Amino acid sequence: MKLRLMICAAAASTALFAGDNDATSPTYAVMNVTNAYTDTVIAVPWVGLDGNTITISNLVNSTTIASGDKLYMYGADGKWYAYTKNAAGNLEGNTTISSEGVTITDAAVQTVARGTGLILQRASVGGNILLCGRVDSDSTSVSTTLAANGKTLFANPTASEVDMNSMNFGAAAGDLIIVPQSNGGSVQYSYKDSKWGRVVEKEFEDDWGPYIEQVWTEGCVIPVGTGAWYVNGGSAKAISW
Repeated sequence: MKLRLMICAAAASTALFAGDNDATSPTYAVMNVTNAYTDTVIAVPWVGLDGNTITISNLVNSTTIASGDKLYMYGADGKWYAYTKNAAGNLEGNTTISSEGVTITDAAVQTVARGTGLILQRASVGGNILLCGRVDSDSTSVSTTLAANGKTLFANPTASEVDMNSMNFGAAAGDLIIVPQSNGGSVQYSYKDSKWGRVVEKEFEDDWGPYIEQVWTEGCVIPVGTGAWYVNGGSAKAISW
């Protein structure tokens, strides 16, 4: 289950904003996430309409998901927590994937911080979904904790793509970022020589003709609305967005 969920489709998103965008008035937002696969990693880019941390039941517009669709949260305890849309149209908690008999916080109470990644698993291939919420007035307050010696499902909490090489959060050699792709596969980035990059195939030519070599190439961008896995080989650290 874990391996299959790690290699799921990324989200392609556009964001719309409403409300007065000044120091005294909140700005509300809707993100349109293109979902052409049954499994999609989605981001938590907003806070709740009241300005507090958003709950699972309020993040996704329930009219855009169908009965039987699930939202998976990867807990700090290394377990999956699932919320399923029931016939009444509400999200209800299921047992964890890796352990039975564990009480799950109600979806209307369970909060998910900006920068969190969730997995939407649909009962069948569906259309777009809408992520609704309020834009945080203090963008510098967004911080994502990366678990020590393990993996964290994190997400881009902003309304624009983020170049991870512009971030300074203590990444170490051997750390990995695994970004799901829209074709159902994934791209793995590694931290090397103080930069994020990945191995790509490039064509060269010599006296014998063209040939292909795998070359480590700098660059790592997390698209808007998209989550990814961070594999951390050392102590816990935080990304300040």
